Amino acid sequence: MDKSLMQFLHPDRKPNATFKLNSFGDAEFEMRVLTADEMAQMSAEVQTKGFKGLEALYPTIAASLVRPNLRSAELLDALSEREGRKILSPTDALKSMFTAGEIGALLSIYNEHADVTVDFGKKVEEAKN
Repeated sequence: MDKSLMQFLHPDRKPNATFKLNSFGDAEFEMRVLTADEMAQMSAEVQTKGFKGLEALYPTIAASLVRPNLRSAELLDALSEREGRKILSPTDALKSMFTAGEIGALLSIYNEHADVTVDFGKKVEEAKN
């Protein structure tokens, strides 16, 4: 197989980012960059659910988290028990696990790790005004 074809099929991607958030003690988080297809799925979820403002970014952050795995049935069940209501999706898990400030920190980490050149938080705020 042609070498450049192999490079297109197997690009050299960044390893996942690992980090800690103060309010979670020594727990280590892991985040990955989403593919274009995954971003399209997140965009569809935002439109379907009618998310506005910063909430429109929540599905992306939820999908990018490897650890904790917000799709884990065990985590969703534990969150449901803690919250006294059903937590069924990664986005709902994100909203129940983190404060607005922590989600802002996660968004900043994702933007930096994914080499995003647009500050989505600022763009959302500009669009509101």
